Amino acid sequence: MKNDIYEHLKFRLDDEHNDFEFEIISIPPYEFIENNLSLVPYEYFGEINEVLGLKVKQILLYFNADRLMRVELKYKENRVENLKNRLTELLVYFPNSVTLKLSYHDEEDVTILMYQKRVLNKFYDFGVTKNVK
Repeated sequence: MKNDIYEHLKFRLDDEHNDFEFEIISIPPYEFIENNLSLVPYEYFGEINEVLGLKVKQILLYFNADRLMRVELKYKENRVENLKNRLTELLVYFPNSVTLKLSYHDEEDVTILMYQKRVLNKFYDFGVTKNVK
């Protein structure tokens, strides 16, 4: 049986803004347009500090019309292989309406696991990983 990826990633796309109302703060830019959608970024400071078995440095949540559209999980150092292995081990199910990108940013020494509604990547490829087995 396939697992629901959201059980492991903690944040479910399409969740409502008021589900996190007391655990997020607005960050600049306070609103921007991407693929004709207005996105409002927030930093999460709630109780979740570990996702996929690794300590998270920073969690960013992006909302459109009070619906969660994108999540960025930032980890210290290069954790790409650890996260790929973890996703593979979990035998997770990832909805087709969602894209996932895993990347390492050398200049910041940070790994970013980003997932978002597919509608946001209309004009560019995010290195989609879906239905990880």
